[in-house]
Parts: sequence; structure tokens; C-alpha cells
Amino acid sequence: MKSAALTAGALAIALAAGAGGYFLGRQQSAAETPRIVEAGRPARVASPAIDARTFRATLDAERNPLARFKLALRHLDGWVDQDPRGALAWLAAQPPSERRDEVMRMALQQFAGADAKGAAGWAAENLTGNELNNVLITIAEDWARQNGGEAAAWFLGQPASPERDGAIEGLFFAWASDEPAAALKFLEANPAAADLSPALQRAALAGWAKSDPQAAVAASLESSRTNRDPAQFANTLANWATMDLEASSQWLLTKIPPGEERTEAARELAIIYAQQSPAAGVAWLDQLATGKERDAAASALVAGWARSDPPQAAKWAATQTASTLSAEAMSNLAHNFLLKDAAGFESWRASLPAGNFKAAMDQAGTLEAGEE
Repeated sequence: MKSAALTAGALAIALAAGAGGYFLGRQQSAAETPRIVEAGRPARVASPAIDARTFRATLDAERNPLARFKLALRHLDGWVDQDPRGALAWLAAQPPSERRDEVMRMALQQFAGADAKGAAGWAAENLTGNELNNVLITIAEDWARQNGGEAAAWFLGQPASPERDGAIEGLFFAWASDEPAAALKFLEANPAAADLSPALQRAALAGWAKSDPQAAVAASLESSRTNRDPAQFANTLANWATMDLEASSQWLLTKIPPGEERTEAARELAIIYAQQSPAAGVAWLDQLATGKERDAAASALVAGWARSDPPQAAKWAATQTASTLSAEAMSNLAHNFLLKDAAGFESWRASLPAGNFKAAMDQAGTLEAGEE
């Protein structure tokens, strides 16, 4: 089964995707990440030992639902230490609410710290959909930093599903952030990962780029050339760019000659320029090779810029003579401008001089109006 795209809005990890990018921003090691047990309390301290059976009887005897839940929270740490499955089963049986779900996640995180395999197994058996997706990603990341090989073997042995596949991608990202050689070697040596291997290799290289970007992009470039997959290299470089856009963009221009790899990478970097600094992106375009490379980057810059500031993106796009903007970029520009300020778009469009650009905006505006 091919890896499914992670569900938008359901991620427990920071994900900022552009044009197929796989950008996961969290870099803390497991030792650096505080274990949250209750909102507002950043670190878990040792809890008094409790007898799980006696405590459960005390809970059942409390007839007030709110008081019962508060009692469970006060002793949650000790209860999860003694009987994590029993504590989770009790929480799962409570009336659904955001607070209950939050506490379940905290209990599962505590359980995973002591027994990642047990926590992942409980989640797979008792949760579904977005909640399962979020929990498995979190457990997979933490487990990868404890024992990446063990975690990978367990997840690959589970039935294929979008939730499992999303967790494995997060696992390889986290594992390769700390141990890139081990993560990539595992992929080479394990045929069980064959169907997912391209996605997992991309995730591993992305994670590596967060800890040693130049080594990661060099390895990714070699692999991309071998497998004729320039998009993989572009994705790895873009992960570096999320941390240091200037250094990554200059590395691209000085290390990689014009060609397919550089064009793909320039397109990805332009998306990040659009998010971080469109003005710097405009200046950077002047360093690109004219033709396909600059056209691709300029189109990506305009399309991304139009999401945050369509009037300014439109103003710049109208002045372009060095690049040919794609039909998709111009359609995105018109769409976003119309959504933000329909009257402003019509006034701006009417002021454009006759020519190809005005014709494209006229056509895009007409199509948008027809879809309303």
C-alpha cells in the first residue's frame, strides 16, 4: 500500500507542506522534551504509589461525575504507572469531550515513555481516525529516539493503513534526525518497507536535514540522481530552507549547475520565500538562470505570495518581463485576490495595459465569476 498523505489539521507534529514538501519542524530529542501530564505542569515528578484496584473502587463509589473525573486526574500519574491499560480503558469509557481526549493523550504519552510498544498497541486497538493518527505519530517519534530499529520493525509489522503509514513517516523523520545512517540502512535492509520506501527515504532525509543539512542534501542529491528523482533532492533542500533560507538558497546556486535538480529545488525554495519574505524572494530570482528555472520559481513565488498578500503579489506579477508565469500561478493569483477583495481585483484588472497578462487575468476573473 502506498503511503497516504497525512490528514490536514490532524497532525500532532509541526508540518508545513509546499508542493509536495515534507517539512517537520520539531528537533528536540526525547530527553529534551518535557513529558506533559497535566496542562500547565511542564515536567512529571514521581507520583505516590497507589493500588490500582482499590483506587478504581474509590472512583466507582464517587457518584458525582465531575468530582470523579477530578479525582482521576489528581492520581493519574500513579494510576498510569501501576495500570496504564486500566487507566486508559476508564478514560475511554468517559463521556467524549476535548478534555477527556487531552487527558487520554497525556496518559498515552506517559505509558509510551515506559512501554512504547504497549502504548502503540493500545492506541491501534482502541482509537480510530484522526485521534489514532495523532497519537501514533507522537508515539512513533518518541519511540524512534529510544530505539529506532525496534519501532520501525513494529510499525511495519502492523496492518497497512493511512494512520500507520503517517506514523512511520514521522518515525523515520525523528530517527534520522539523530541517527541518519541507521535509519537509511534499515530501509535498504528491510524488504517489508519496499512499498513505503520512497516516502520513508524522503522523510529520513528530511529529518537528517534538520541536524546536518549539508550532509543530508549531498546524500539526497546522489540518491536522487541514481533514482532519477529530482523532487527528492528538492524536498531535502527545502527542509534545510525552513531553518536557514539564505544559506540553503546560496548553497543551491553555488553547488548545483542549472538543470532539472536545480529547477525543482528552486521551485520549492520559492514557496518558502513566499511564506517568509517575498521581497527577498524577488531579489533571489535575479540570481537564477533565465528560462525554465526562473519561470518555475517565479510562478511558485507568485502563487504562494498570493495566499498572504494578493494585491502586492499582483502588483509585482504585472511588472514581470523576465519570467513567464504559469497559467496555474496566474489562476491562483486571481482566485486569492478575488477572495480577499473582489472590488480591488476588478479595479486593478481594469487598469492593466492590454497584453498577454491582462488577457490571462481577464480569463481567470471570468472563470472565477462563472464558478460562483
